[in-house]
Formats: sequence, structure tokens, C-alpha cells
Amino acid sequence: MTSHSPPPARAGVRAPVRYSPELGREICARLAAGVSQKALSAEPGMPSAWTMRDWARRIPEFATAFEAARGVSQARQLAQERRADETRRWRRMLKRSGRRGGRVSIRTHELTQAICARIAAGETVVSIGADPAMPAASTICGWVRSDDDFREMYARAKDAAADLLFDLALEIALESSDETVRADRLRIQTLRWHTAMLAPKKYGVRRALAPESDGEGREPWTVVIQRFGGPEDGAKQIADHAGEPPLRSAPGGPPSGA
Repeated sequence: MTSHSPPPARAGVRAPVRYSPELGREICARLAAGVSQKALSAEPGMPSAWTMRDWARRIPEFATAFEAARGVSQARQLAQERRADETRRWRRMLKRSGRRGGRVSIRTHELTQAICARIAAGETVVSIGADPAMPAASTICGWVRSDDDFREMYARAKDAAADLLFDLALEIALESSDETVRADRLRIQTLRWHTAMLAPKKYGVRRALAPESDGEGREPWTVVIQRFGGPEDGAKQIADHAGEPPLRSAPGGPPSGA
């Protein structure tokens, strides 16, 4: 069997790898088994990813096997991603497995109170709807739109949930460690954004407001009064400007008549 070990190379320079049918079959088999081109090219005696693509352009027999191996690898990767996606909690909630279609329960005061209590405790509508004993999430949202009383209860529950999530973010920050700081930062940022959306007036980012205009497109203006002389000179200037006799000031005090 022909050896495909790399020839000697200078230090710091990647040794060239020559193509052989045995090496081509090994590369295709490794790719089909799930090894990425990047990981495969990092192994000693294997060509770079650019060299593999160049061989696929120049060598017809290798090109066919190479594309087939890549197709198998992509199909396996998609299947793994699909299996991982199916295990996500929120997708299981939306599927509502084990429940038959149709109306689950009739709206009652006790049921709406139980829903709002769970919302106030920080539970999402999606997770509540995944409970077989509760109505679907779409049903709860429909009640919010159609029932004024339930809408008010729902709003109060969301406001209470904002306070709870705000405290939860502080607890996560206080219990964070060097090992969990990156994941905790994501949790805190998510809780901060969600809390600001639930109660924007209380927890939203506050920005400075621009000065209001007078309704005619003109900005408000400020009058600054500055005195350059003594009390008598200032009183005389104000009186002269108004067309009135100057005001007399008492010694050590304000002008008389002021």
C-alpha cells in the first residue's frame, strides 16, 4: 500500500501532501463519519481544507466521493440538530403532547385567579398552557383581549412578576462565581430586558427629555437679570426703562415700594 506520510518540511512550514486513492478514500470515509474538514486537516499527514477542495476540482473520482461524503455529513448534522431542537422545553410546551384538541375548561373566577397567581410567581403563559389542567396559551391570550376584568388581573400579575424577576436577577448576581459568571451574565441581561418590558415605567431605561416648545415651533427661552451697579443704580435703570420715577431705597435695604 502506498504510504501518504508527509515528506520532510522546514520548521514552521506545512508539509505538502500528495494525493493517492487510498488517502482520498480515507478522507471521504472520515468526512462521512462526521469529522469536519477543519478537524481532519489539523491531523498530521492530512491535507489542508483548501487542498481537499483543490483535489475535488482536479480529480473527478475524488470529487464524486468527496461530495457524497459531505452530503452524508450534512444530513447527519441536520438530524442531530433536529433531535436537539425537539428536546427544547418551549417546543414541548407548544406541542402540548398528550392532550386532545378542543376546549379544555370553562373560564371561571377560580381558574383565572389560579392563572394570574402563577403568572405573578414568574411563570410564563407558555408554561402554564403546557399544563394539562390549564387552558392553552392561545386561550389565555384570548381571554386577555376579550375580558376586561381578566385583563386587569393579568396586568397586576405581570407587574408583580416584574418585581419578582428584578429580585431574582440580584440573587443570581450575588450567587455568581468565576465558573458561572458568563452564563449568569446572560441570565441577568435577559431578566433585565424582560423586566423592563413588563414594567417600563418602573424598570425601563430612563432618558432625559428634550425641552418642550411653546406650540408654535419655538424653543423656550430664559431671562437672565444681571445687576452691574449698586441697588440705587439698578433701581434707577429699571424705573427709567419703564417710564416711571426711580424707586428710592432705604439705607441697607431694598428699594421702597418693592
